Amino acid sequence: MSSISCRIVVGKYRLRTTFFPVVSNLVSSRPFSKSAYHHDRKRDPGLDFTAKPSFPKEVQGPVGLPSRAEQIRRLASSTSDTPYDILVIGGGATGAGIAFDAASRDGNLKVACIERGDFASETSSRSTKLIWAGIRYLATASASLLSRKLLTNPVDSIKDFMGEIKMVLNCHRERRYMTEKQRHLTNWIPIAIPFSEWHVSPPPFGHPIFGFFPILAPFVLKIYDSMSSFSCPPSYVMGKRKAKEVFPQLSDRNIKYCAVFYEAQHNDSRTNIAIALSAAEHGAHISNYVEMTNTIKDTDGKVIGIKAVDRMTNHEFEIYSKKVVFAGGPFTDGLRQMEEEDPNKLKPAVNGASGTHIVLPGYYCPKDIGLLDYNTSDGRFLFFLPWEKHTLVGTTDTKCQAETLPSPPENEVQWILDECGKYLSKDLRVRRSDVLSAWRGWRPLAADPHSPPGAPISRDHIISENPDTGIIFIAGGKWTTWREMAEEVVDRIVGKDGPNSKTLGLKLFGGEGYSDNLAIQLIQTHGMSNDTADMLAKTYGGRAWEVCELSKSTNKTWPRFGIALAPNYPYITAEVSYACREYACTIEDVLSRRTRLAFLNKEAALATIPVIADIMADELGWTEDVKKEQMEAAKKYISSYAGRIPGNKESILRGAKYQHVEDLFNAIDTDGSGFLDKTEVGELASILGIELSEEELSIAFKQMDQNGNDRVDLSEFEAWLRNSQDSILYQRLTQELSLEELKKMGSGTWLG
Repeated sequence: MSSISCRIVVGKYRLRTTFFPVVSNLVSSRPFSKSAYHHDRKRDPGLDFTAKPSFPKEVQGPVGLPSRAEQIRRLASSTSDTPYDILVIGGGATGAGIAFDAASRDGNLKVACIERGDFASETSSRSTKLIWAGIRYLATASASLLSRKLLTNPVDSIKDFMGEIKMVLNCHRERRYMTEKQRHLTNWIPIAIPFSEWHVSPPPFGHPIFGFFPILAPFVLKIYDSMSSFSCPPSYVMGKRKAKEVFPQLSDRNIKYCAVFYEAQHNDSRTNIAIALSAAEHGAHISNYVEMTNTIKDTDGKVIGIKAVDRMTNHEFEIYSKKVVFAGGPFTDGLRQMEEEDPNKLKPAVNGASGTHIVLPGYYCPKDIGLLDYNTSDGRFLFFLPWEKHTLVGTTDTKCQAETLPSPPENEVQWILDECGKYLSKDLRVRRSDVLSAWRGWRPLAADPHSPPGAPISRDHIISENPDTGIIFIAGGKWTTWREMAEEVVDRIVGKDGPNSKTLGLKLFGGEGYSDNLAIQLIQTHGMSNDTADMLAKTYGGRAWEVCELSKSTNKTWPRFGIALAPNYPYITAEVSYACREYACTIEDVLSRRTRLAFLNKEAALATIPVIADIMADELGWTEDVKKEQMEAAKKYISSYAGRIPGNKESILRGAKYQHVEDLFNAIDTDGSGFLDKTEVGELASILGIELSEEELSIAFKQMDQNGNDRVDLSEFEAWLRNSQDSILYQRLTQELSLEELKKMGSGTWLG
C-alpha cells in the first residue's frame, strides 16, 4: 500500500505530515515481547534499579490534573483510527518542553509524552543548576574570529562567529524568559571571577588576547550584560579588600580584584517536573515510567506508533501517532535503534560527554555569591556555587558512553577537590571526607546523520528527520534553551501555516499564586519553619498550599506543622505524599528529584529510606514484599552516588601495607581530625564487610574510648589493639586486613 502525501487538518490548522491508511493486517512491527526487546539492543543495567514493578493503587493528581493512572489509560486508548498528532519519547527538559509547547498551541493538537524513568531522571537533574547565557561561547566565538582562519577563510570565520553570537543572544532571551516569567523556580546569583595576576599564561581559550582577560574582564562582562538588554543585575568590580571580606575562604590568596557577573540559578529537576506538569495542565497525556519497547510501522516502513510498557505494572499497550519525536538526550541512539530493521547499520548521531559534580558543606562558599575558575589545569570552566545551603562544585567533561546510574569516577572527584585547593585559603583544607554527595550526568554531543555531505556541523542542537521512518529526533543544546528547542521541533511538525508557539507568555506549573511574600504567608497560616517555608515557596510556587494541607502536626510549640524528613534539612513528610500525586513512583524519585536529598547528602538520603518507604507504602498501597523490594532498589541506586567514603576505599584499606599503628589509624580517620569517632569505626566495619549490630559496635567503641569523651586518639587506639584480642571487631579486623599478630606490637610499630 502506498502512502498519500497531504496536509492533515487539525482543528482549523493543517499538520505537515504524510498520511498512511492503516489496517491492522497491514501494520508491521517486531514481536512485542521483552525478550525480543532485550535481544535487539543492549539494555543499561542501571535501569534494573530505577523501576521495580510495584502495582500502585490509583492516587489523585495535583488539583486540576489527572492522576498518573488516568494518564496511562488515556495513552493506551489511542488507535490507528484515532492517533495522537505528536508523540514524544523522553520526559527530560526538552521532551517535556515539546509536549508543553505543542499542547499549549491553538488548534487542539493531541499530544502524548512518555518517559522510561522519572521526569528528569537522567541529564536534566544532573546539571550545574545554572540557566546561564553562555559567557564561555562569547569567549570561544571571539577567539575563533581572531584566529588565523580569518585571513585564510574570512567568510567561514565570520559566519561561524555570527552563528555563535546568535546562539548566545538566544540564550540571553531564554534566560530572561525564565527569570521574569518563572520567578517561582529561579533566582539570580552573582558569580565572582578572582584574578591574582594581570596577565595569564598560557592564555585561556588558546588565544593570546585572552592572556589579558584580567584587564579586559570588566569590559567583556558589560558586553555580556548588554546582550540581554541589561535586564540582568549589572556586573561590577570587587576590590581586593572587599573580595577578602566577602570570600574569607580566599583570605591568604594574592587576589588583585574580582569581576562579578550574574547568572540565573534553579533547582533543575523541579523545573523539569514543572514543565511536564504544565504539559498536563494544557491537555497533554504524559506519564513517567512508560517505556517504548518497539516501533509500529506501516507496510512502507513509516512509523505510525510505538509499543510501550508501564514499568510499574508491566502493562503493555500501543500508542499511535501521526508524528513521533525522539528526545532521549544522550540515549537518543538507543531509541533510534528501534526504528531500524538492522540496528547495526545505524549511523550514530549522539555521543555523550560526562560531567561530574561534587557537593561540599555550605561553609566552603558564601551563602549568596559563587565563584568561577575560568582557566583550570585542563582548560575547563569550574563553578563553585552556593546551592540549597550547600556548596556545589563542577563540572568535568569526559567523552564516554552514557549510563543511567550517576556513579562518578573517583579520579574526577579528586580532580575537582584539587582544583578547589588552588583558590581556598591554605588553612582551609578541602578533605575527601567533606564530599557529601557526588554524581555525574551526560551532555549529548550531536551530529545530524541525515544531513547531506558537506553540511555544516551544528554547534548547538540538531533536529533531524529520518526520511525512511518519518521519525524526528532532537539532541544537543543546553538547559537554558529547552523552550527554544521545543518550539523549533513543533514548528517543524506543524509547518509555517500551523499555530504559533505561546510558551514565551506562559507560566510553568506553580507560577500562578506565587508571590515574593508566599513563604511568609505559609508561615503565618501553617506555622512552618522559615527554612521549610522558603523551600516550599521556591520549589512548588503557588502549589505549596497543596503540600502544606497535607502536613502533619509536629506536636511542638514551633514549628507547629511540617514533620522533618531528615535532620538539618527543610524537607517535610508531606512532600512525600504530594510527590505521589505528582506521579512519583519510587523512593528514589523522592530522594533524588522531588526533594534533592540524595544530591545534597548521600548518607542522609540512605538514612531516610525507611521513613519515605512507610509513607509511600501507605499512599500507593504497597504490600510488605513490594515495600521491601522498593527499599532495596532505592538503597542500591542511592549507593551509586559518591559520598564521604571513596568507592575504592575497600581496595585501599586491603591493599595498604601497615608498618605502624599510625598507618592504620590514619586510614580509618577519614576526615583527618586526629581522632576516631563511632561513625568512623562503624564505617570501617561496613566497608570491610564486618557485620556488627549497633550493640556490638557500641561495645567495641567503648573499649577504645578509655577516657569516655567519644573520641579515640592514637594512644587509645594503640592500647585497644594491645589489650582487646577477644573483641569481635579486633578479630575480624585482623583477619580482613591480614595484619600481623598485634599482641607482638611495640610502640609505634607492629613488631617491637
